[in-house]
Amino acid sequence: MDSQPSKNSERNGLIRLPGKRARKVLGWLGIVIGLIGVVSIVIERRTAARQSDVLRRQAASFRSLETGGRDGSSAPAEALWEGRAFRKGDLVRIAEWGGTFKPQETGSPDEVDADYGHTGRLLSGERRSKSDSATSSTEPVQIVRIRWVPQKWKINGQDRWVELGEFEATIHVSYLEVVH
Repeated sequence: MDSQPSKNSERNGLIRLPGKRARKVLGWLGIVIGLIGVVSIVIERRTAARQSDVLRRQAASFRSLETGGRDGSSAPAEALWEGRAFRKGDLVRIAEWGGTFKPQETGSPDEVDADYGHTGRLLSGERRSKSDSATSSTEPVQIVRIRWVPQKWKINGQDRWVELGEFEATIHVSYLEVVH
């Protein structure tokens, strides 16, 4: 048999493969690549659907906090910090990293970072020390209790995130800003 391609295949621009086995291998390779593409599309769509659900739930939580929080009248300040007043019912956001929330506060088995962007509703101001009544009664309120809305939190010291439901925890007002 002649190993040179025929003149007819050269004219048509066809390339002859060395054999039936090579065509089978290339065929299977094409099928595998196609399956990988389909699987990656399915995974991306599922991930996008989960993210959309999280955002939808978070938006619903924000709306419920907005409608249920304030009646239009200005509540007395729960805490004052550097000229900023924090009132009961204010929607607040963490403005800079503020430490961690412990498992007993969040219900998560891990500590989570109290980092920028997390939002919640201010419930009340609390004094630092309840044991020393002399200093705590004169000291201005700097710690506030927040009801954090359901959202994703970064696990402290890891490159993993966990989605937590609503929980209450305290934080110093210096880490917060009121969301208008």
